[in-house]
Amino acid sequence: MNKTLAPPVIRRFPLAKQRRMDELLDKNREGTITPKEFSVLKRLVGEAESLAVANGKRLARFAEGSGNPRPANAVAVTVWVSPANREQ
Repeated sequence: MNKTLAPPVIRRFPLAKQRRMDELLDKNREGTITPKEFSVLKRLVGEAESLAVANGKRLARFAEGSGNPRPANAVAVTVWVSPANREQ
């Protein structure tokens, strides 16, 4: 019998933290960020990166257990997709 694995639960960065990080990234880009805000930005970026790594590990374990081994020469990629404009 072929055992089907359930896909892993992918954790999302909390919306409030994402919004705050976006605000601070804008301020940093504009050169108006304070040292205290920069410290908060570094912490939030670290949290987001840790979450992304943990999700990646979950997905890798799932892929390895799915019975479809990755080819030896496979390369991981990130793909950014923009949602379709719904106002048409």
